[in-house]
Amino acid sequence: MSFLRNSVVQVGSWIVLIGCGLWIYYEPGFEPAIGLVAGIVGIASNHAPIFGSKTRILTPEEKIALRDKWRPTFKDFFLHAARDKYRTDVIVHEVARVDDYPNTDEKEKGISSWFRVGFMGTYDRGVLLGLRWTYVNKEANGWKEYTSAPPETAIKVMLLGAVPYEAIESFNPDGDEYYNKPHLYCHFDFGGEPYERLYYGEQKQLFEDAPYYFTEIAEFTKPGLFERLKWRFTKR
Repeated sequence: MSFLRNSVVQVGSWIVLIGCGLWIYYEPGFEPAIGLVAGIVGIASNHAPIFGSKTRILTPEEKIALRDKWRPTFKDFFLHAARDKYRTDVIVHEVARVDDYPNTDEKEKGISSWFRVGFMGTYDRGVLLGLRWTYVNKEANGWKEYTSAPPETAIKVMLLGAVPYEAIESFNPDGDEYYNKPHLYCHFDFGGEPYERLYYGEQKQLFEDAPYYFTEIAEFTKPGLFERLKWRFTKR
């Protein structure tokens, strides 16, 4: 979800929370209680650092310099990985919370300060992180994801997070004493996440020993507020 959309949801959720709080104070009932729950869920599940640290703003020249810096590094990494038939995960770190590693906080809200994902390849302006293998099927209302029991016509895809080169601060391909996997240090510039977009991609390869690439099948749309509420209640 983009920073702008997160911000709009945050503001709307606060308005709902305050309005329904006044409503339930003067006229207690089921309807304002539902509104209160919806407001709280909207605030908690849509991180938008409106009052936190400022979002980085890079000039076009700075973006070009960073793209030129990182493009050959990752091109060579994935070329050698393909020749060696080496597939790997990567540990992604948020630069602003780099000292959290290797500790974890189970009570932490939102995206973790570091996490492990698939290191899938590159695209024209950055690297691709693999969040999960799944299936999508073209249906009357568009593409639908199936995490289990997909129909025969479904396509196996990877949910990909696209991280632009300008969001990358540092890259350690050798790992450390905790994880002998590559480490990628990123600025979480996009609504508190490192991805400029999420989409479903089908894995392809031009020839043996060539790096894998992904053909975009469909854009990933995060579930809306009421879909998340429905999911949480059905899980109880």
